[in-house]
Amino acid sequence: MKKYLAMLLALALVLGMLAGCTAAPGGTQDSTPQAEQEAENEEGGEETAKENINGLELPLTDEKKTLTVLTVWESALLSDPNEIKGIQAMEERTGVHIEWQTCGQTEMLDRFHLLFSTGEYPDIIIQGGTETYTGGYEQGIEDGVLVDMDELMEYMPNYSALVHSDPKIEKEAAYDDGKFHGIRTILGTDTEVRGEGPAYGISYRKDILDEMGEELPTTVEGWHDLLVKCRDNGMSAPMTLESDGGTALSLAWGVNTDWSNNYWQYDYETGKVGYGPLMPGFEDWLNTMRDWYAEDLVDKNFTAGNPVITGDYSNIENNQTMLYDIWFGFMSGSFLTDAGYISNSVYFQGFPGVVLNEGDEFTKCVGEGTVGQEIYVTTACEDPVLAAKWLDYLFTEEGTNFRYYGIEGESYTVEDGVITYTDKILHPEGDLTPSDELGYYAMRAYGNGFTNFEAGNKLQIATSPEGRSSQIECIELWASPTKNVALPSGVKLNTEENETIAMYMTDIKTLVQEYMVKYIIGEDNTPYADFAQKLKDYHIEDCIACYQAAVDRYNAK
Repeated sequence: MKKYLAMLLALALVLGMLAGCTAAPGGTQDSTPQAEQEAENEEGGEETAKENINGLELPLTDEKKTLTVLTVWESALLSDPNEIKGIQAMEERTGVHIEWQTCGQTEMLDRFHLLFSTGEYPDIIIQGGTETYTGGYEQGIEDGVLVDMDELMEYMPNYSALVHSDPKIEKEAAYDDGKFHGIRTILGTDTEVRGEGPAYGISYRKDILDEMGEELPTTVEGWHDLLVKCRDNGMSAPMTLESDGGTALSLAWGVNTDWSNNYWQYDYETGKVGYGPLMPGFEDWLNTMRDWYAEDLVDKNFTAGNPVITGDYSNIENNQTMLYDIWFGFMSGSFLTDAGYISNSVYFQGFPGVVLNEGDEFTKCVGEGTVGQEIYVTTACEDPVLAAKWLDYLFTEEGTNFRYYGIEGESYTVEDGVITYTDKILHPEGDLTPSDELGYYAMRAYGNGFTNFEAGNKLQIATSPEGRSSQIECIELWASPTKNVALPSGVKLNTEENETIAMYMTDIKTLVQEYMVKYIIGEDNTPYADFAQKLKDYHIEDCIACYQAAVDRYNAK
């Protein structure tokens, strides 16, 4: 954040010298009046004073104007984001009224693509997920549907300063030609720009382990011995696998078997893209899982899927499982008990990972991007310059605080630079929860400009009886290994590469999943070498080449 603020200050000073304005003292993003700037118009000497946030002048327009914005937002208490006090303050500061079009995330997934077939678009789309325009943002520009924002970057000094504040952020936000055709969400906290961390990871039943008086294992062998004890103590399913047989344990062999990223991985030392099922350690990992399954250490019903998906918490309620391959952060700690999903007391604790040999380095496969999804400005917008300025405001500290904290003095206070929620939020009247009360002040919609996930974390910690959050702690543990095999965030396939992937990867993924499951449960004895050759026959090497080319372009930016 210091680097980020320094960049903003430098930009503000340059612009200030050119425009006769003063930057905020100390390099902060707080809005400050320009130094007694006076302007006389042709009709009679009227004075106009504007405030400046690092080159962005407020209000954004001399007369109130309207933009239409489609975004993901749901509230059981309010019908329109314009009822939120922080949003009202944004309108007052910018002079821009927003006509919000809102929907839930599930609806947005369908609506996003359907929207472009109608020809009737809002000015701005903030879809809050992973959906992209078919063919990419650049294709949208070519189709005459999306505005090329690179041509409007001069109106976005705060966004520009952020993306240029660090080479990693710049590479993630830029397109293959080095330009910024689309605006991207940037992630961070009150004090720094950084990724939020993994939403899921490997976890265990801490309450059972403590009752057994055992230490947490760090090696594959150590876990094997513990799972044997669990089995001998009556557990019917000591550990789980994913429904395709994959598990985070495979990272001990340097192999990614996570279905959610299609088994892709990357070696940051050699710069080579890899495919988990073709990595050298895959065969040893697969044989180990087959052995453990035969020893009754693996849930015989693992193909049914994670209990989060199936809704079957019986093994948890009956204390039948110790090790959970993928557990979601929000369900860590005593969540299942507190939320009433089960009747007994449980405690899930995440941990960094497992290694083959004591002293080896833990490995993770986690996207560590600081840049999120694209924000779309459509050609239906009659004033794209105003749209660019309004979006830039979303990347200022002031705009971020309005959207995530609300109104200073009412919903939060600031002391020595630290933001704290007020008693009005933490101890609301009536039946409202703190989150409900904050909903009257802050929109908190993901993906709207600078996404400050610390605001949500603070509320979670402040309202916890223990003054801590097991969910946040688990995320930090899953993110803690320094060795990462995930593809670099920001890598983009071009049109031809996407076509190749679409042509081959569905069949390849099906082949991998069927082989892993059947081999682990003992129904398929096909030698690994034959399976690897079949993958090549299915054109996996062509697909690897596509991702390698995309990574090479990314690294060259």
